[in-house]
Amino acid sequence: MKHTSINKKWYLACIVLIVIFQTSFAQSDSLVFDIGYKTFVLGEIKKMERGVLDIDVSYGDENFKIKWSEIKEIYTHTQFVVSIKGEIYRGRLASISDQQIKIFDKDSVLITCTRDDIVYLNPFKKGFSDRLGAMVEAGFNMAKAQNLRQFSLRSSISYKTDKWTADASYNIIRSSQDNVESVKRTDGLLNYRRILPKNWYLIGTIATLSNTEQLIDLRANSQLGIGRFIISSNKAYWGLKAGTNNNLERFTNETTSRNTWEAYLGTEVNFYNTGDLNLSFLYMGYSGLTDKGRYRADINFDAKYDLPLDFFVRMGITFNYDNQPAENASETDYILRTGIGWEW
Repeated sequence: MKHTSINKKWYLACIVLIVIFQTSFAQSDSLVFDIGYKTFVLGEIKKMERGVLDIDVSYGDENFKIKWSEIKEIYTHTQFVVSIKGEIYRGRLASISDQQIKIFDKDSVLITCTRDDIVYLNPFKKGFSDRLGAMVEAGFNMAKAQNLRQFSLRSSISYKTDKWTADASYNIIRSSQDNVESVKRTDGLLNYRRILPKNWYLIGTIATLSNTEQLIDLRANSQLGIGRFIISSNKAYWGLKAGTNNNLERFTNETTSRNTWEAYLGTEVNFYNTGDLNLSFLYMGYSGLTDKGRYRADINFDAKYDLPLDFFVRMGITFNYDNQPAENASETDYILRTGIGWEW
């Protein structure tokens, strides 16, 4: 009798454990990936973008990150906003073979695609804080020679939904040394992008700039345009955009303030499937509509290396050109900066 009672308790405990495991599994996302051997992970997928998937697992203090290209199978309890070749879908994901994944909602299959067709994943019905992203980066140089002091700050914040994205940035550079004029540069950006089908998007931007090299007290650009991603994948993207720009300028010398209209053409390239290294390049060219013969260009290149705990180091160069600058001002201005930062 005692032996029978023990067996019943053992069977009951096993049943309880199985129920708990099945309930946990049913409410979690699961991955099978290959890092030389197949590994199974259970948790909550936070996002997948730029070729890296974030999953929150119960046995770690921080999210587990895995390259999207290493994932062999994926099964989600969460409903996701999924970007596939410029189209947006809302549904859950389930692998049907080593490379094929179906996006489905209840009993309806929305689309079947390959793993590499998926550009990004974002959980649907996310909270406000989950849609936010932020970054801050600082650099400081000091030398005894001529009492040199240099400080730089780069910061940004973004908000993303399945239909639109908005981001803002603010960057400053201050440099001073004995017997030399102080160098000051400040730029800011407010950007809104409305996503359209087939990798098209509408864009509205307000950008500001001031720098001592070109005697610019304030340059305020208000832009409206349309763009398209020529390449959009989990390895890289390349986009083109064009539109009109209102250029309002005020200078630090006697040069008369300007208020002109320009046409602009821009391109942006970003490579992020290079291990922990991200490379980005941005070019914006402006041609005068009301100020004939004037041409301006803004160029930016960044190399960013990711560190543990969401820290990073970055080196970048920014170049500005204007063939009709303020009186006695330079046609060009450039900065080379390095810094360490943190992103969320």
